[in-house]
Amino acid sequence: MSGYFSEKRIAQVIRVGDSRRFDVDLKNNRAAVLKQVLNEANNGCALFETPFRTIIKNRPCLSLKRYSSNLVLRIIAKHLGRRFRANPRTRDSVVKEIIETLGDSTPIYIIRRDIQSFYETLSVEYVRERLISGSELPPSMRAYLGEFFKTLCPATGGLPRGIGVSAIIAEMAMQRTDRRIKELPGVYKYFRYSDDMLIFSHKPPSDLLPKLNEIVVGSGLRFNKDKSDEVVLNSSEKSEAVIRNFEYLGYKFSVSSFCGSKDPRIVDVSISDRKIKKIKSRLICAFKHFVKSGDAELLENRIRFLASNYRARRAGATSVKTSIYVKSGIYYNYRYCGVYKKYGRAPAHCSELKRLDAFYHFLLSGKSSMFRRHLEAPCMSDVLKRLKKISFWKGFQQKMIVRFDADTVQRIKEAWRNG
Repeated sequence: MSGYFSEKRIAQVIRVGDSRRFDVDLKNNRAAVLKQVLNEANNGCALFETPFRTIIKNRPCLSLKRYSSNLVLRIIAKHLGRRFRANPRTRDSVVKEIIETLGDSTPIYIIRRDIQSFYETLSVEYVRERLISGSELPPSMRAYLGEFFKTLCPATGGLPRGIGVSAIIAEMAMQRTDRRIKELPGVYKYFRYSDDMLIFSHKPPSDLLPKLNEIVVGSGLRFNKDKSDEVVLNSSEKSEAVIRNFEYLGYKFSVSSFCGSKDPRIVDVSISDRKIKKIKSRLICAFKHFVKSGDAELLENRIRFLASNYRARRAGATSVKTSIYVKSGIYYNYRYCGVYKKYGRAPAHCSELKRLDAFYHFLLSGKSSMFRRHLEAPCMSDVLKRLKKISFWKGFQQKMIVRFDADTVQRIKEAWRNG
């Protein structure tokens, strides 16, 4: 299997947190680790052992313990994405293009659909044959891909969740379907982020849906009936126009149905109702865990984690040539919230975050809150004062940063694991 895998290629796919996740010392023993991985990769020893199985969001997910196996799959994924132009689009690039498209003041028909059990039902036979039996890949890579399909993929078909290369293979398997949807008469913008589709059309949904369903069903897939939406923006009279909204990728997009104006539509972008509901659920979980454990410091960390932004330090020596911190949180996860007008972008109104603050303060001290008596105990006086100062609205507006190490972040997330 010698040839394709090299120390340089291995170094390029090392990620932050690998040292901790795979129990390898990249900081002090990097050269030895790379040498071992290189030897295993080129001698066919980076085999895919029986994977560790876990349930995340009611879906079975797989993970591999051997470091060399994970790096081999990362190298393969990187090569496939480049060779077959199959890298998924980033969430940010999709959101920005949606905002730009919504500004068009012409009649717009929007169809949103979610593919049910995407990874489990996706037909990959054509891609599998192309990758294993074709001549487009190095022999060593074809051999590992054959092992991947044989060992890790379900016998009934589909792809395993949790294995990085699955995302690239899924994109390859969907290329033909995506192209057919883009070619439908009337479709002028088509977005798909994993299993979530969004279509912009000049024609009403009734004209498109029969053919769309035919394409999807013909690909062996099916839509989730509980996760579908259709939005019509075609009011010719301003007096009859109403505000329409839909949610996609964690955002809520709100626009007027009026069309025909010389000016672009105003596009109001906020955090989606579904995400706000998820944050509320995590708040309740954090308080419930506090009642059980009595750990006030961990409760405070959990609330600050939800209501602020944090910079996770990149642990260990890696090949990443960017900032030593990764930013995430209430602002950085929803940085495109705002009101987009003809002459630019106005700040987000954040009314959803103000309502979230009200909900949070009810949990703290509302008369009927089940947590009130636990938080108003004498020993909690100082903690309660600090908790009352935390604000989701301020966390977003001021881009407030809190610092947590990797171990603390893991403890914080334990409160809502799988939630």
